[in-house]
Amino acid sequence: MSSTNKTKKLGLNSWIGSDKPKRIDFNTDNEIIEQAITQHTEDNVVHIDDSEREKWNNYMHMGMYYGDGTTKRVIDTGCPFKARMGFIFANSRTITVAHFAESKNSNYFGIFGYLANSLGIKLNADQTSFTVENSVLAMTANEYANFNQSGVAYNYVMFR
Repeated sequence: MSSTNKTKKLGLNSWIGSDKPKRIDFNTDNEIIEQAITQHTEDNVVHIDDSEREKWNNYMHMGMYYGDGTTKRVIDTGCPFKARMGFIFANSRTITVAHFAESKNSNYFGIFGYLANSLGIKLNADQTSFTVENSVLAMTANEYANFNQSGVAYNYVMFR
């Protein structure tokens, strides 16, 4: 005879003192447990594989470079994935500096991506490197890109 009572979730045997367990009761319970665990561990909605885990755990790449003063420069980041977007900023500089007397604006912060970029920064086709500019002339209206000034440290963050 199987048990008088059953567990709520899996319907396993839950004996009372007068029940007489049989080997088939234990074997049936083991099969129910095996099936439930197998269903759970093979559920790809609940569980992720190693490649998905790698993507989720390594969603950004950060680095820095020092400006060399050239007007255009490719920054090879060593990023281990193809970035969709990122941003760059100069250390110890404000985001932008307005030079009112000269009617110009110097930019030290920008965003780059595979769909669009800020003035003076471009994510390259390999999506692991980007090109920065240090403009001598205004790039548009009175805006100047300052992403490669000599001796200035720049930080960047790239996102998967």
